[in-house]
Amino acid sequence: MKKFDLYEVTIKVLGIYLLVADISKLPGLLTFVRSHGNAMNADQSIEQTNLLIINGVSFLLLLLLAVFLIAKTKFITRLVTNVTDQQENVKLFADRKVIYEIALIIIGGLLIVNTLPDLIYRLYNLSTASDQSDVVSSCSKIFIGIITVAFGKRIAAYFAK
Repeated sequence: MKKFDLYEVTIKVLGIYLLVADISKLPGLLTFVRSHGNAMNADQSIEQTNLLIINGVSFLLLLLLAVFLIAKTKFITRLVTNVTDQQENVKLFADRKVIYEIALIIIGGLLIVNTLPDLIYRLYNLSTASDQSDVVSSCSKIFIGIITVAFGKRIAAYFAK
């Protein structure tokens, strides 16, 4: 494996992490959009609309950045590296696919571990409809983490192409 390949793997792993992290924020954003429609006074409505716009734009920008990092990895790597990096060999313990698998398992595992205490707390204190949407949001994050871990080999094979 060349140094160029190592940069490529690192950029793609960063893109995958941003994509999973951004997708895991989607249930919370959808919950916020749904609760935005509730009756509020004029001042709260303006503040809520501003927060909705900021959260929506943030979600879209992170999604675009993640897709750019994943789709244009070779282009970014060519910008970052020089000619010697394309020729210099680097010894690693694993090939590209295995590194992607490890990264996906770590990303999914961290998502599960970070969300599980929040889910348990929300289930314990479940009383209102807004609490139910928070539980659904936490369950969705855990589901995304499980999918990332369970299908890590298939996703890694796709990115290793």
